[in-house]
Amino acid sequence: MFAMSVCAVLFGLYGPLAAQVTVPMSQYDYERTGANLQEWILHPSNVNPAHFGKLFTRNVDASIYALPLIIPSVTIAGERRNVLFVATMANTVYAFDADDPARTEPLWSRTLGPPAPGDSWIGPVTHGILSTPFIDVPSGTLYTVTMERHGQESNLFVHALDIHDGKPKYNSPQLLSFPFAGAETLTNVKGGLQRVGLLMRDEVLYIAFANIVPDPKDQHWSQEGFVESFNARDLKQRIAVFQSTPTGRKGGIWQAGRGIPSDSAGNIYIATAGGKYDGVTNFGSSVLKFAPRTLKRLDWFTPRDHEFLFLQNIDISAGGVTLIPNSKLMFAGGKEGVIYLINRESMGKLEGKDGEPIQRFKATEGCGRKDCAQTLGTAYWTRQSDGMLYVWDRLDVLHAYKFSDGRFDTTPAAVSGVKSGMNGGPSLSANGADPASGIVWGVTTESRKNGGLAPGTLRAFLATDITKELYNSDSNKARDALGDFTKFAPPVVANGKVYVPTQSKAVVVYGPLCSKDVSAMVQVQVSPAANQKSAQKVTIKNTSPHAIGGPFEIAVDNLGANAGVDGATGVTSCAVPAGAPVVKVMEAPLWLAPGASFSTTLNVKATPARQPLKVRVLSGYSAGTQ
Repeated sequence: MFAMSVCAVLFGLYGPLAAQVTVPMSQYDYERTGANLQEWILHPSNVNPAHFGKLFTRNVDASIYALPLIIPSVTIAGERRNVLFVATMANTVYAFDADDPARTEPLWSRTLGPPAPGDSWIGPVTHGILSTPFIDVPSGTLYTVTMERHGQESNLFVHALDIHDGKPKYNSPQLLSFPFAGAETLTNVKGGLQRVGLLMRDEVLYIAFANIVPDPKDQHWSQEGFVESFNARDLKQRIAVFQSTPTGRKGGIWQAGRGIPSDSAGNIYIATAGGKYDGVTNFGSSVLKFAPRTLKRLDWFTPRDHEFLFLQNIDISAGGVTLIPNSKLMFAGGKEGVIYLINRESMGKLEGKDGEPIQRFKATEGCGRKDCAQTLGTAYWTRQSDGMLYVWDRLDVLHAYKFSDGRFDTTPAAVSGVKSGMNGGPSLSANGADPASGIVWGVTTESRKNGGLAPGTLRAFLATDITKELYNSDSNKARDALGDFTKFAPPVVANGKVYVPTQSKAVVVYGPLCSKDVSAMVQVQVSPAANQKSAQKVTIKNTSPHAIGGPFEIAVDNLGANAGVDGATGVTSCAVPAGAPVVKVMEAPLWLAPGASFSTTLNVKATPARQPLKVRVLSGYSAGTQ
């Protein structure tokens, strides 16, 4: 579940809207589990081609590699909205309404600088914002890193933007520089990567980098890794720098876009790509633990075959690091398809010489012991007495592994039958530990090419049995087509919707096509009719612990053959039985918080005097509102 500190900060801030999910970072939480465990709207019962599909899109100016972020109840231009934040490869950040299909224009947008040229790996057209930003909700600040072209140089800049209007703050922007050991500080970073999702915690911003080359003429062999920490309230102040291979080569930190995890003490963890390792100053092919702020190296784990991994370009950084909630354990894995389960209080250092991981097992076939530029996508579901790990590799199928008593069962609990050329990695949604609620989401493409454009498919699987595919967007292409696939980009699930970034210059948003009957979650009061044609006041109060999403409709069930309601549309939702008049409530809020209420008036014709209406309350986007 979300880290306790995140819950306290994010949910305490918004009070009555606490039931709405906040997604301020990649993979949802500080542990980077890839799991939203507060999803009560989407359920295996309503995620199917008949009742689930594309709701709307949010169009932008370029391809999207960064994951969308969602913050509820943000005041922009005097209006409170749930906001979807999108960062593009043209270095533009957008704030959109996250819920209303009709709100197609951005609430604000800001282009931060001219993007650098793209290439066959990073393009296809421009290389701008590649990593997922981090939003510090209490201060209302979005942190992001841009790649910009200025003259003949390619530079990286860090930005802090006010989420209410996109204006810069905290001495933003700042040019990023890289002090190589024995060399001058470098700012021209053509080919450099800032792909790892950002982290801000306890007033410190952390940024990780790959492919930083001290000699621009040598773009192949150096490609070094850095982590830098900054004062989050004054970006002029760089606090510390870690270089992965100061007297060696490579060791970039890219993690297939996965964010930097952090434990409850503020320590951070990263995984480096193949590079020189000596256990003294050089830490290629390693998983490392750092103290907060200072980036003092506290511990590490390095596989015994690190030299082979380096020479074969089999990155352990290709899967990133996940901390297992409510434990002292973590796991990491990379291109080889091997998962390492590690005690983060005693990581083992060099495997076989200094210690051992708790487990090392082959979780997926992928490309095996050869480089084919794949990534090891994972998501982890914390349940009451156990957990479940979902692993999806390039050229392979989705696997599920049970976790109990501090160990993974290395025999898969289930294996799906869907094999793809590439996938964006899995994500999971569930209502806490309820096994019946779990859904595994992913985006696939048949293409095996690392660059270029290829169509993608959104897929959903039953989390307790991933052999059962609940939905895929190709089942009704005319209605649900996704667009072009973005690698390393799992779907983001929040508040009953699935947000998918694409290279088709859009975030595509999916959700239930039918209004949901929420009558059991509300209290309804109906004033009695006074005559044969009367205005009847209907008051609806949310008595549930969840914020209920609009728009709202009222279905009236007890009208006679000659009765009617002004403004009724008849059947506007596949959730409504035939023949029930349905009225869309224009006075209702977009989200009804727990304990909140609203009223509307129904103009009823030919209703017997003093007979209260029998009504049902429907919420969500029905087929008639797409």
